[in-house]
Amino acid sequence: MTTVVEESFGKNPIINDSLEGNASSEISIEADSKQEIPGDDKKAIQKRSFWNLFVFSISYLLLFTGFWTLSTLQSTMNALEGIGDYSQAVIYVCSTVSCILLPTFMIGKFGCKNILLFGAVTCVLCMASNMFLRWDTLMVGAVLYGVANGPFIASQAFYIDEMATRFLTTVEGQSEFIMALFFGLFMFFGQSTQIWGNLISYYVLRSDRPAPSPLNSTDCGINFRPSVNDTNRNLDPPTENQRFLLVGIYVGMGCVAIFVLGIFLEPLRNDLQETKGCRTILDRLLSSFKFLRDPVRILLIPLSVYIGMEGPFYTNEVTQVS
Repeated sequence: MTTVVEESFGKNPIINDSLEGNASSEISIEADSKQEIPGDDKKAIQKRSFWNLFVFSISYLLLFTGFWTLSTLQSTMNALEGIGDYSQAVIYVCSTVSCILLPTFMIGKFGCKNILLFGAVTCVLCMASNMFLRWDTLMVGAVLYGVANGPFIASQAFYIDEMATRFLTTVEGQSEFIMALFFGLFMFFGQSTQIWGNLISYYVLRSDRPAPSPLNSTDCGINFRPSVNDTNRNLDPPTENQRFLLVGIYVGMGCVAIFVLGIFLEPLRNDLQETKGCRTILDRLLSSFKFLRDPVRILLIPLSVYIGMEGPFYTNEVTQVS
């Protein structure tokens, strides 16, 4: 049984832009104006905050170990007609639109924990679509996860922020340190997904064939030709059994993550809010454009574009070359 975290949306920038007039006046809290909390209650709040952070981080580790690894393998595992690369493009195109329009409305309508659960389910379905090398299954899985990804990402940041804010009510000052600590602990688990995912894929996909004899070839690096597979045995697609085993392991880990989230993660007390449907979505879109009125914020756009281009480059071209 899970208990309810007695916290609110507070001043979380992810969703407060358009809920400001609706609910924040009723439920907002100020971290600076702390009420006196008994010592035993402080310890209980701190333990529950760290417990929820741990549960959430473990769930993220289990879920995204498979997702990030399969994303990296798309250019080799699903190289036929570029289906893997196209599926990744569909995910991030849908995710871009979703991030602009849906987080405020979806989190306010269904609650943070429910969005986390729904996002995890769509992520598992997206991973499961890699069982078969088919356009329809991969594209449906990509669209489904891409649409859910905007609210999913926002709810992740929102939940961690709420746990850190809740912890702050038990200590004096140190707000920046506590925020950095909570997000740092989460990223420790998040960054390790690549380690465990690559280890699993290595042991599942490794070949029993002897290593090929050395070949004096300059078809590497900038001279690499993707259409020529003679000099790179690593581009051989996995067998059907290897595909089923690898994807099955990742899907199984994702299902465990959903179970952990559903059973052990505490929902927020104010998880459900009244929203105004399409009006909220319109407000979210307008607030995104208002955000760009600040010249300093506009300077973040080239950095975002660079990061967006860097990720696919490493997960596709560099993976294929190596």
